Amino acid sequence: MNPADIPTVRLRSRVSDAELEAKVGKIITDADYNLVATGPLRVLKPNGDPLMIYLPGALLPVVDQGPIYEILHGLRTLLTDNRGKASGTERIAKTDGSRSRTKPIASAVVGAMDPGGMQRYCRLTAWTGKNMPRWEELRPLFREVARHLEAVVPDRYAAQAAEAAKTSPEWIIPGTPFSTITVNNSYPTGVHTDKGDLDAGFSTIGCLRRGAYTGGRLAFPRWRVAADLQHGDLICMDAHEYHGNTHMVCACGVRMSGMCDACGAERISVVSYFRTNVAKCGTAAEELARAQALADARTAKRRQ
Repeated sequence: MNPADIPTVRLRSRVSDAELEAKVGKIITDADYNLVATGPLRVLKPNGDPLMIYLPGALLPVVDQGPIYEILHGLRTLLTDNRGKASGTERIAKTDGSRSRTKPIASAVVGAMDPGGMQRYCRLTAWTGKNMPRWEELRPLFREVARHLEAVVPDRYAAQAAEAAKTSPEWIIPGTPFSTITVNNSYPTGVHTDKGDLDAGFSTIGCLRRGAYTGGRLAFPRWRVAADLQHGDLICMDAHEYHGNTHMVCACGVRMSGMCDACGAERISVVSYFRTNVAKCGTAAEELARAQALADARTAKRRQ
C-alpha cells in the first residue's frame, strides 16, 4: 500500500496522568480503548507526531517463507523473569535481597546487547551466538520490517539508520537499522514503556499467529486506541508511549500465558529496534578482549 493512501486519524484528547498511572504494570482490558484499528491506519498525536502506523498483512510475503515461523516458534522455550512492568506480574523479594518476577514469561532477546549487569561489554545474546545459521535465516523478515518502516516514517528511519551507520557492523542486522529483536510468545503485557531503544527512532512489532484465540490487542491507554494484529501484520509505533496487550483466550477456553499446548493457539510478536548504547560498542574483537579482561580481574580477585 502506498503510504500516502493510508487513512489518518489525529487524536484530540488523552486521559489524565492520574488515570494512566493507575494502569501502569497492569493488563489492558477492552474498557481501556475506544478506537480499534482493523485496517490500515496512521494515528497522530494532537501535536502531529506519529503514535502508530498499522499495516495489515505487510509481512505476509515473508513470514511463511522458509523456516522463519519455525525458528521464532522455537524461541518460546526461552523464559525470563526480568521484563519489568511488561510482564504484568508483581515482583517478589528473593532471599538474597534481589528482586524477581513471580512468573517467568516466554520472551527472548536476540541480536546485539550493550553492557548491562554483570556483563559489562557488548555481545550477541547467548541464543544468537549459538545459532548463527538460524539467526541469519531470520534476516529476510527484519529487512521487510525495515522496508516498511522507511516508507511510513522516513524521518524516524533516517535517524535510526544514521546511528546504525556509526555503529560497528557486527552489532547491526544487515540491511536494517536494527541491532536487537525481542520475541514474545502468547502472553499479555502489562502497561509499560520500552527502555534502552533510540529516542529519535521508532519501534516495530510484527505478528505471527497460529490457531484460534480472542484478545491480544495492542493498546495505548493514554490515547485510548488499539490495534488487533493478525498473522503477518506490522505496526510501527512510538514505544516510549505507554502500551500493553489484552489477555488472550484460546479456542479451548484457556486464558493463555504461553502457547496453548492443548489446541496450539499461539501469538508471536517480533519487536525490532535499535539499542541506543550499541552505538558506543567497539568491534567484536575489542569487546571480546574487554570481556576477557573483566573475567581475568574477577578471577584474580577471588584468589586474593
